[in-house]
Parts: sequence; C-alpha cells; structure tokens
Amino acid sequence: MEIIERKPRNREQTRSGILKTAKAIARREGWQAVSIRKIADAIEYSAPIVYEYFDSKDVLLDEIRNEGFRHLYQEYDRILTVYRDPEKRLFEISLVQWEFARQQPEIYQVMYNLDGALCSLPVHQSEAMQAVSRIVCKTIFSFIPKAEESIRRLYFQWWSVSHGMITLAMLLKNEQPIEQSEQVYRETMRRFVRDLR
Repeated sequence: MEIIERKPRNREQTRSGILKTAKAIARREGWQAVSIRKIADAIEYSAPIVYEYFDSKDVLLDEIRNEGFRHLYQEYDRILTVYRDPEKRLFEISLVQWEFARQQPEIYQVMYNLDGALCSLPVHQSEAMQAVSRIVCKTIFSFIPKAEESIRRLYFQWWSVSHGMITLAMLLKNEQPIEQSEQVYRETMRRFVRDLR
C-alpha cells in the first residue's frame, strides 16, 4: 500500500523537478538554451524519461505559462477580496503584474512569448489566461458599468500599457535602473486608472 502511494508522489516530484530545472536554465542562459536534452542532463535522467512527462518543449512551456497565469489569478482574486475601491483594485492588480514580471522574468517571458521563449501553442486559448483577463475586466466594469465591447477595449488599453511598459523595462534593464522604470510604471498606471472614472 505504501509503495503504491509513493509512486504518484515520486512522479509529481520528478515533474516538478523538470519544470524547476527548465526555469533555472532559462534564468541563467535564456529560453533559447532550454532543451529537453539539457534538462535531462541537468537532472541526470535520460531524455526519454523527460519526454514521458512532457511530449515536447512546447508542452513544457505551456505548463510553465499556465503556472504563471494561475499565480496571477490567485493574486488578482486576493486583491478583489482585500480592496473595495475599484481604482485601488486595478492599481494593485497592475502592481502585482509588475512585481511578478520583475521577480520571475523567465515565467513572464513564457507567458507572452518574449525573449526567445517561443511556445507555438496559442496563448489566447489558455483557460488560465482567460481567467486572469476576466478578473481585470470585472474590475474595470466596476468603475462604470459599460457595454461588453467597451470593457474589452478598456481591458486591451490597460493590458497594452501595463504589458508594454513591463516589456520595455525588461529590454532596457541594462540601460535604465529598474527603480526608475518602476517609478514611471507606477505613475502611468495611476494616471490610467484615475482616467477611467
């Protein structure tokens, strides 16, 4: 009985180890350097063993992408319960987006196919991403109830500003201090949120 229970746990530990190793390689060397072979070598398994868990690098990247969106969803949902004011909610959601990208850039890159983290599985079809989008749309709707098309347009504007500034901060990290980029981001997002009223 104990052996039967241990087997699924060992499988989950191996799977987690593969994901953790892929992210560690990406953080050190970039996503272009990540391959099933390199992951297998790092965890001292054969490539066929890694393929038992992930059919391809795309499947592995899709899992990491969904992990990132699940994390954001939990954080955004927490913000909805902590803050009542719609302006504060959207601003805090924006800050969570920034902080996540700053602390886990390799996952953020996979989530949006940045910096060589190219996953051919379409990001917009991810249920995890759609759940994150729904929370932001719900928050925008709480400012002034509008038609669905208007909410989608405002969501696109928010996402463009937030994601665009985060991407630029990542690109300019060697030319502009991250603190300066963060200050500009905060000011811009605060203005954007205020203008929704």
